[in-house]
Amino acid sequence: MPSPLARAKHNPSINPQFNPSINPKVNAGINPNFNPWINPLRNSRINPNFNQSLNPVMTVSLNPTCNWLLDPKRTKKFSGLGRLTIDAELRGYIVRTSNKAVLLLFDRELNWTAYAVDNSREGYNIFDLEGKWMGYALRNRAGGWNEFNLEGDWIGFIAA
Repeated sequence: MPSPLARAKHNPSINPQFNPSINPKVNAGINPNFNPWINPLRNSRINPNFNQSLNPVMTVSLNPTCNWLLDPKRTKKFSGLGRLTIDAELRGYIVRTSNKAVLLLFDRELNWTAYAVDNSREGYNIFDLEGKWMGYALRNRAGGWNEFNLEGDWIGFIAA
């Protein structure tokens, strides 16, 4: 029997197409394009370009190039969260930081590619290393998060 993650595409606890409560295309309350409280372009408290304590590029203690404890190439101590495609194929890894509002995103080769900032509403906004807002992750009903691009398309999920 396939693992539950392999069946994510057909699981209404994970797939937003089967569950409107976790689908930002039909639930404006969880869509940052319609909810200014979770939109970093409208809420400077959750925007790392204005709140530098949330920006790991600018904050040495959160930067894996300066803090080797956050670099999975140099340490075995990381959160164990995986980034997966909607087909449950591994895309990369997540490392938690000392600031619970910031997560570091790495690709499959363990290169630091992006970071996520807590939106204070059970989700995260995802930024590239230049500070450009790329998408967001919203809590799903399986205990993880679904990743979406800025258009609200489901592009993957984060699982423990």
